Parts: sequence; C-alpha cells; structure tokens
Amino acid sequence: MNADAFIALGARQISAPRRAQMRAAEKRAATREEKALAERAVMFSTWRKWRRARVEELLLNGPHGAAAHELMAFLATMTLADASALLALVKQGPWRSTSADVRFEILSVIDAAIVGLRERHKLPPFDDPLLDAAPRAFLTLREWLR
Repeated sequence: MNADAFIALGARQISAPRRAQMRAAEKRAATREEKALAERAVMFSTWRKWRRARVEELLLNGPHGAAAHELMAFLATMTLADASALLALVKQGPWRSTSADVRFEILSVIDAAIVGLRERHKLPPFDDPLLDAAPRAFLTLREWLR
C-alpha cells in the first residue's frame, strides 16, 4: 500500500460531519494566520514611518543637518571598498560630540547602509571578524560613537 491508499482509507473512515469540522478548523487557522500577517505588515509600516520621521528630526533637520546630508549622500553611493572613506567622513564630522540619541541614529543609518550594500553584492549581511582579527569599519565606528 502506498501513502495515497492510506489517505483514501482515512478519508473513508472519518465521517462527513467530522471532515466538515476539520475543514472549518483549518479555515479558521488560515484566517488567524492571515490576520496576524496583515497586523504584522501594518506594524512594520508604522515603524518605518516613525523611523523615517525620527531620522529626519534628529539628523537631517537638526543642528548637524549639513553633515548628515553629506553622510547620507556618501552612504547612497558607497561601495565595498569605501570603508576607510566612511571612517574618515565620520571622524571629521560632529558625530562624536553629539547626544547619545543622535549617535545611535547615525550608527543605525550606517549599519542599514552597510547591510544593504553587502546584501546587494550577495554577501552575508554581517561579517564580524574573529577575536584575534582587526575590527571592520562598523565595529570601529561603534566604538567611536559610544
């Protein structure tokens, strides 16, 4: 007997009302999953709007707006070989003397740009070195902006 024969036998042995109950339960479960996915999509969209507004408020429209625009322009055109240029740009900017919130947002924007760049080149999003290796650009920036 193959698997299809077992399924057919089971379908014959389960009564019609029970099969209807099982189909209804499966439909309710699918509806719950769809609702959960829709709710998750709405929450993610709301978070993205909040995040965009926060970056604009703290960085782009704040007292360091010119430096933030320069950094964002650099991140938009950054390549995999631009790690030293990124370090130099952040080092010359006002970021090390700003508030903790601004430093966090700058680091978050840089992180998102690096992850996006790596993913576009089919690389893993994160590539932290082993303990005995030199730190990568992001880890250096994280130490600077603590």
